[in-house]
Amino acid sequence: MIRGLFRCLLWILQKVGHLIGYIIGFVFGWIPRLKKHMSGEEFEEYVYEILKRIGYKHIRLTQKSGDYGVDILATYKGIHYAFQCKYYSKPVGVSAVQQAYSGCEYYDYDEAVVVTNQTFTRQAHALAMRNGVILWDGEKLNQMRRLANRHALFYRFHHQKMPHPYEDVLQVVLEAGYASTDLLYQHLNMNISRIDYILDDLEFYDIVSSEDDYGIREVYISSLEEGLKLLERSHI
Repeated sequence: MIRGLFRCLLWILQKVGHLIGYIIGFVFGWIPRLKKHMSGEEFEEYVYEILKRIGYKHIRLTQKSGDYGVDILATYKGIHYAFQCKYYSKPVGVSAVQQAYSGCEYYDYDEAVVVTNQTFTRQAHALAMRNGVILWDGEKLNQMRRLANRHALFYRFHHQKMPHPYEDVLQVVLEAGYASTDLLYQHLNMNISRIDYILDDLEFYDIVSSEDDYGIREVYISSLEEGLKLLERSHI
């Protein structure tokens, strides 16, 4: 009898604790920027929290051994995503793309995603495009973090809207009337691999076309606002 009452009380306290934690997280729970040093498990939990707050459902971390190249499984708008998380000190290579692709196939999910705090090598980009693997680099992840933090009450009312990381790129291509690697390099002096990644991303969002034989891409938008809306509609 006493033991049963104790268990019931413990269950109630746990539920109250979860509720208080949810309220505090809603009001103050901004996800911080990435730490300079994190373990792989900490990075997976960091990504997990972002996915949860931006609307992914049925999120679960896979077991630490035998995960078949996938760290997080989640669903967004009916599409099943398999995430491979890589916290690195250097650009991520093709092996992560291969792992995500094979893991996605094993779990019979729809889309494979590699998430990192870093960038990706040119070879990784090429393989990802060939196999349909989605890449989130550190800049993309930070964009998702800011999106997740909009759900915090104080953030909604007191934090100024951050400019989109592609805003300068959109302005350049709109003024030029076309997009290309050379154009962005001349105007923004970016790393070539970073430029190629951004252009592929803009192509994915139907903002620019694929490049022609001369490396030129057609621009599909007529204003900066139109481009930003297309970027903000999708989390991937």
